[in-house]
Amino acid sequence: MADEEEVRDPTPGDINSRLLERLADSDTVAAKRLEPMACIAVGFPKGKTATFDGTGGDNFGGLNRGAQLILNGGAGRFAGNSMLAGEIIVNGSAGSGAGHGLAGGTLVVQGSVRGSAAAGMLDGELLIAGDVDGSLGTGMQGGTVAVAGDVSGDVARYMAGGKLFIAGNFTLPEAGAKPAAPSERKIVQKLLQEHGIDPHGLEFQRVSGTAVARLPELEREELPELLSRLRLVEAVLKRRPRRPGLDPVNPGLTLGPDTGEPLNLTIPLLWQGEHAPQMATWEVGGRPPDFGKCNLAIIDLSAGRLPRRLDMERSDDLVNVVELVRQDTRNRVPVLVRLPAGDLSGDMGVLSGTAPDGVILAPGGVPMEAALSAARDSGLLVLAEMPRASASDVLKLLALGGAGVMLTGKVTLDQLGKLGDQLAHAMGALGAGSASELGPEQLRALDQEAAALTGVPLAGYDAVLPMWRH
Repeated sequence: MADEEEVRDPTPGDINSRLLERLADSDTVAAKRLEPMACIAVGFPKGKTATFDGTGGDNFGGLNRGAQLILNGGAGRFAGNSMLAGEIIVNGSAGSGAGHGLAGGTLVVQGSVRGSAAAGMLDGELLIAGDVDGSLGTGMQGGTVAVAGDVSGDVARYMAGGKLFIAGNFTLPEAGAKPAAPSERKIVQKLLQEHGIDPHGLEFQRVSGTAVARLPELEREELPELLSRLRLVEAVLKRRPRRPGLDPVNPGLTLGPDTGEPLNLTIPLLWQGEHAPQMATWEVGGRPPDFGKCNLAIIDLSAGRLPRRLDMERSDDLVNVVELVRQDTRNRVPVLVRLPAGDLSGDMGVLSGTAPDGVILAPGGVPMEAALSAARDSGLLVLAEMPRASASDVLKLLALGGAGVMLTGKVTLDQLGKLGDQLAHAMGALGAGSASELGPEQLRALDQEAAALTGVPLAGYDAVLPMWRH
């Protein structure tokens, strides 16, 4: 018998935690009067069944890992987002993005989809009893989709794999369509029947993916190198020099202090190689990684197999993607967002409302040093991504506004030890006891271009250039 749980908690985390506690002692749970709150029933485990009465919000059942989820009511956008296994049955209609990034399992929508469906789908099955009031199969890579009704939008845009079966009316894509073969029709009809959708009288057209041409790589303009044109200014009188062992000097960094397992680093570096933190990166258009064994979850917004995340119809949808990962990890580890250095003043405004534990700035259209300066007052913890860095480079990046550095090149423990010792002594020489005490005033720019791009005082002029005076 299912345990009944009144769903009145104020946050998705409270609701999910309570349901999972019940499922620890039972295979089934029932939740009544569900409110349309984002990221409910995310990452539920294999072999469990949860039934919900009410309205599901965005990302209902996202990253499902094998549970059976039954929603007696309509769902919001991106139902079953990137689910990996199991079954989700929506006994009602669903919002735009149903089946986005589906990587396994079966999503059944007994009504219609109010917008796009099956965008970026990788595997699994999406079954829709009604119509799709938007595009179907955009960026699809694999899996099977069966639509018993009409499709009003474009079909199979940027689709490289998988199979679409449509019984109603739709506009033929460039690749065309053909009647489903008798063997395929039998498989689809059986699939629908097994999931409560009447296939009687339905004749399906089949659309398959085609090879997607690779986008031409744009020639990147060479960016000015700024680090070598900045100098660290050691403390003498205005600031008191510090020495490790005599004075407190702590170059460490903590990521996700409010998570269950914060990542405490003795030096402000993420690295690859020996004893490196286990990082799980979710790439654009890629299969979700296993967040269960990582120390750090990364949502990568750099273009991957697809040019952008298709579960972000608006820029503020990123808040739900971050929440999706938070719920899947049960707020155990820090969640960072990685994006190219570009329109930082605009991007940081969006990111500040999504509440990630930090931002990784990857090389992009503007110099990393200038991007850090633009993000300096955002209030977000920002890490600069570099292939390698000396202690001097790290301190310059921290003084420009970074909280740390992410090294993409491999580093040995011996190298890390030496780098940590150098960082502590050099930080103390600047008069700082921690990274938070570093700023542009501990740097000098050797030329006007470096000063203009970073807001660092120009050596000799000994002040910031007028455009940085606010």
